[in-house]
Amino acid sequence: MLISIVIYNKKISDLTILKKIPYKNTDIFIYDNSKFPQEIPTFENVNIYYEHDENNSGVSLAYNQAYKKAKELNKILLLVLDQDSSFEFSFIEQYMKMYKEYKNDYIYAPIVCDENKTKIYSPAFLNNFVGKVQSFENFVYEQTYSLEGKSVINSGLMIPLKMFEKIGGYNEKLRLDFSDIYFIEKYKELNPKIVLVDVYLKHSISGDEGKDFAREFNRFRYYCSASKEIGNSLNTVVFWSPFRRLVRLTIKYKNIKFIKIFFEYYLKGKEL
Repeated sequence: MLISIVIYNKKISDLTILKKIPYKNTDIFIYDNSKFPQEIPTFENVNIYYEHDENNSGVSLAYNQAYKKAKELNKILLLVLDQDSSFEFSFIEQYMKMYKEYKNDYIYAPIVCDENKTKIYSPAFLNNFVGKVQSFENFVYEQTYSLEGKSVINSGLMIPLKMFEKIGGYNEKLRLDFSDIYFIEKYKELNPKIVLVDVYLKHSISGDEGKDFAREFNRFRYYCSASKEIGNSLNTVVFWSPFRRLVRLTIKYKNIKFIKIFFEYYLKGKEL
């Protein structure tokens, strides 16, 4: 297995996952979207493969590069992680137990929750390309879990390389938003279910972090562009998701400039 971690403005030495690795010769591919490269520290039991991308090309390209590295190393499995996920190496034993049973016909995903185990972020409901968390209390675990009306996030996915190839990889035009949804929607064309690994991955989901007009204005361009791209690539219309965000941001900042962004980058399909 190759473990892939995508980082942005984060020191490799600060990645908690690298601190205590029990297995010798663990291979980890780090794709760094930060502006400047960094020196690679040494860790016990770890072989680090590092790739720097000063252009911040996003997670989809990073995962495709991780796949190429996994092929180069003759791996059969790729585990993708977010820099903020609290992945425990003890989880791998459970992943491999499931893989021995279900092999290459499935993608394997953890249960992703908040720190207090009140919300399930993944698998989450998906309606008109808008995600909605599940209640931890009402969540029903099933080993082969139906993705009808649902999706899962990238972090924690273990993907057999044979399945990665069948899907065709990630859409590199989707730098961040909808990257996981595209990949899973293509997977659903091959298999309507995933194997849900009975481990809990604690994860922080970025949400409303107060007011920052410049940041949210710029981010909305990417969101509208991604909404247009995923609609085109899946031969569908993704309207409600960007329109919903347009309304929220316009009200939040009492500024109609977001309408221009929506018109140019979503309705007219202007490229970034």
